[in-house]
Amino acid sequence: MIYAIGDVHGEADALEEMLALLPVTDADTVLFLGDLINRRGRDPFRCVELVINFEKCRKICLMGNHEEAMLMLLDAGDFSAMNGMDGQNTLDSYERAGYPIRPGDPSSVPESHGRFYYQGYPWTLPFYITDTHIFVHAGWDLSKPVQVQPQERWRWGGVRGQEAPVWPQTVVRGHTPIPKVRHNAEKRTIGVDTGCGMGGLLSAIAIPSEQVFTVKPASYRPGWYGALRARSR
Repeated sequence: MIYAIGDVHGEADALEEMLALLPVTDADTVLFLGDLINRRGRDPFRCVELVINFEKCRKICLMGNHEEAMLMLLDAGDFSAMNGMDGQNTLDSYERAGYPIRPGDPSSVPESHGRFYYQGYPWTLPFYITDTHIFVHAGWDLSKPVQVQPQERWRWGGVRGQEAPVWPQTVVRGHTPIPKVRHNAEKRTIGVDTGCGMGGLLSAIAIPSEQVFTVKPASYRPGWYGALRARSR
């Protein structure tokens, strides 16, 4: 079984609870769909620690657009992508842990975190494909083979190409917050980002059974999705 966990956005307590809740065995895989950091959760630093130290079974962690924004800050000193993502929340979390981040200085984060952001571990991947599913943070073009996929879509875009697919798989993704985990058969997507760190729940889905698991984070508030939609109009 693959247990795919949606966007976490700094809610370390909720992530810890989810990892304890999932009924994993040695034969299973826990797959993090990315966006562990930023937004309203208090402890992005510990979210990354929890993933690095997770050892119950095989793990995979995909890079989200929020991790890519952190990489831009560490690599080039560019805070523009983090700005507007509640990136200051992540910087504050690292400073409380004793690691004040210096823009353009990858050595200002722990070595293990640097390897995580730069995808230096064998379990850090841009996407993961099985015979039946494509796991990606944000988007995938079902009409294009891997070698010509627009890579920015994996972290920032949506799912396209359903009208002329070369892929038979269903795309399991985070990135776009929705009220509950949803399998859209017409669009061939399963959305797992249920707004954790933005007022919603932390969710995970088991593949292939499609059993859903949810945890209520500290930042949860009823009506979060309506408020989010109102702001986006």
